[in-house]
Amino acid sequence: MAVIDASVYIAWINAQEPEHASSWAWLEAARAAREPLVAPVILLAEIAAALSRGMENERLAQQAAEQLEHGGLVELIPVTLALAARAAKIAANHRIRGCDSIYVALAEQRGERLVTLDQQQLQRAAEVVRTLHPCVSRKQ
Repeated sequence: MAVIDASVYIAWINAQEPEHASSWAWLEAARAAREPLVAPVILLAEIAAALSRGMENERLAQQAAEQLEHGGLVELIPVTLALAARAAKIAANHRIRGCDSIYVALAEQRGERLVTLDQQQLQRAAEVVRTLHPCVSRKQ
């Protein structure tokens, strides 16, 4: 199982992203292996915002969020008060951005690795959980 960050999902669905190929290969391998993927439910808003702003396509942004919500590729986990409180401590102690700290807290809570393209998150979250860039082998 892995917690995936919005950066990986966005690169997977947007062929214009520099890390599209590595994200595509990693996620397709995870799907083929039937590896469970999870993310906090905030992934819906992050996907919609990134696609709407980056591609200036509101319709695509809404469709991508709906596909994510109903597609079954990623299990979306609610952000509880306990998860948010832990994320706040992680954000403060490790200087990790607010929404990013929620992904880290979820990975910690589940004892899973965090897959992300965000260099700051890869480095700083590694103090809390195992982090992985999608170009690295899935078996690590």
